[in-house]
Amino acid sequence: MRGGVASLRRPVATSTDSASRTEILDAAAEAFMQKGFAATSIDDVCDLLGATKGRVYHHYRSKTDLFFDVHLRGMEMDLAAVQEAAQQEGAAIDRLRAMASAHITVIIQNFAYQRVAVQGLEMHLAGQTTEQQRATLKHILNLRDKYEKLFSDTIEEAIREGAIPHQNVRIVVKAFFGALNWTTLWYRPRRNQSAADRKALADTIVDFAMSGLRMAK
Repeated sequence: MRGGVASLRRPVATSTDSASRTEILDAAAEAFMQKGFAATSIDDVCDLLGATKGRVYHHYRSKTDLFFDVHLRGMEMDLAAVQEAAQQEGAAIDRLRAMASAHITVIIQNFAYQRVAVQGLEMHLAGQTTEQQRATLKHILNLRDKYEKLFSDTIEEAIREGAIPHQNVRIVVKAFFGALNWTTLWYRPRRNQSAADRKALADTIVDFAMSGLRMAK
């Protein structure tokens, strides 16, 4: 998945360098989540990071590069979790539930990245971006399409198996993601939230999304 993103990132020289980049991305995800792309500055990222601009610019040439890499990291988290669930044995409907559960769990555990990941990317296609940035953006959008296809293929398989009624998968998968991704708009992580509470939350959201598929005609 990561072979096509070298144009965005500088080569990783050491494990320390990689850790530094991760810390920058964590701070950037938090900043973009709080203020959105337009209102966030590199200074905001540095304030959260507790570092100078030089540390950020050592890895990223611009705010746009940083924004895209936060998106990319969020997509990588999603793909890693959901692909594992998609490869499980058993009925398609059970795999679909496992995939949805993995998706929601990633949202809850990596909330800042996932909140940023649902922000619009298409606006940058027509913006003042470099050729490299546009290529990276298209790569991220392709990953997003591939991610959606994992779900639509599994829904189609569940329909063939008779687990859910026949329906327009192209439309239904959008609504399915809507039910799951809306979590990024209303959920707020709590420091005292237990693992059991997070699981109960994830199960409730997944139950709701899955019931919509079973009721559709």
